[in-house]
Amino acid sequence: MPDFDIFTNRCTITASIELETPLRIGGGQNAAAYSISAAPVIQTFNAKTKIYEPYIPGSSLKGVLRSTVERIIRTFNEKESCISIGAGQKPCGDCISCAIFGSMDAGAKVRVRDAHLLNKSGILVKEQPHCATLYDRDLNPIKDYKNRVKTSLRMEETVASGVCFNIQIDIDNAKDIEIGLVLLALDEFNKKRIQLGGGASRGNGFADINLKSVTKKLISDSLKISEVHQDSAELMKDAKKYLKSIDSGKDSTRRDFDVYFNAHAPIIEGQIPDGHIVTRLKVTTLKDFIMPGAEEATVTGGGGLPVIPGSTIKGFFRHTLIAKELKADTIKEIFGFTDNHRGRLLVSDAYSDDLEEYDRIPKDSELKMWMVFDNMTKEEIGLISDIIKNGNNIVTGRTSSKLNTKTGEVLANLVKIEFEKLEIFRISSYLAGI
Repeated sequence: MPDFDIFTNRCTITASIELETPLRIGGGQNAAAYSISAAPVIQTFNAKTKIYEPYIPGSSLKGVLRSTVERIIRTFNEKESCISIGAGQKPCGDCISCAIFGSMDAGAKVRVRDAHLLNKSGILVKEQPHCATLYDRDLNPIKDYKNRVKTSLRMEETVASGVCFNIQIDIDNAKDIEIGLVLLALDEFNKKRIQLGGGASRGNGFADINLKSVTKKLISDSLKISEVHQDSAELMKDAKKYLKSIDSGKDSTRRDFDVYFNAHAPIIEGQIPDGHIVTRLKVTTLKDFIMPGAEEATVTGGGGLPVIPGSTIKGFFRHTLIAKELKADTIKEIFGFTDNHRGRLLVSDAYSDDLEEYDRIPKDSELKMWMVFDNMTKEEIGLISDIIKNGNNIVTGRTSSKLNTKTGEVLANLVKIEFEKLEIFRISSYLAGI
């Protein structure tokens, strides 16, 4: 149990977080002071500028870091960390995660401050349409009295991609291993294995962390305070040595989101593996891409540049698999459902920083995107992979793509998706060099 009666040391981690895709943390009932959106994001009043600005609550970031530390530790040994987040869960008070982040019995060593804007120019907050096809429990499209498929259109505010925030994390009386575990959790953002805020399965919350400094304040016997800079790489190495020391050599029999599935298994060349996989893909537009946004010719991301929304690409995969008449349980397992867990397939927006036009993505543009297979089986991954490998795909509806139903010709929104890079979570590679 942490002891705060005596000051031993304070470690301060400073960093910045840059949104690769939009961020959505709901504003709740108090948002009426600054937004008329039906689904606003949380903002805070800046007394200097006298305007409301988006920010990342420290509690939101702390929750993500805690669940990530727990997930990493439990991947190595389920007995070494409790599960503190989830229905019916509460901190045990005895594990290293509770020592860092607190429990019902003791306070937290970690304090995560609210993350405020680093860059205050350009588009900060915008409203985007989100349209979803309505299905019954057997995944049959729900139709109206005119036999038209029903859809649900809602407007959601998001913080635009490209926006940066300052991060400061203070850790009191911490061991180097504990600091290292927090740094490993932050690094998972760069690996694209964790996302922040809501709507992650449809592309929100992908981000990059730029670590600036790790300093530790110490107090001597003569009550003089000194400050030393610490090597973040060495701290993370210490944390990985701890993980290696507790490694049980066994994988969880579950595919829950509190572990990385099948992490001890070998990787066989040329075979799709079970597990947690992050892929980077290249999307090439074979026709101009135009999909109307809320108040713009086409949906845009940060800086007003057009993107292909992750929700659109994910919806395309879902519609394609439903059309193949797969079992409803298989579709629900991959994409999630209201009576089930969240989706295992996470799809980011496809975007490029090199675009110059604001009303379309021109033909032959190359975009980048990420896709996360979160604890999926090789059979489930294969279903998505086969769609991608089939070749050219129309990822939007008939209206946006200007599809001629008689000839099959489309005038817009035809794309080719290709795998460029993948990273499979395996303990052997995670501990390489340790």
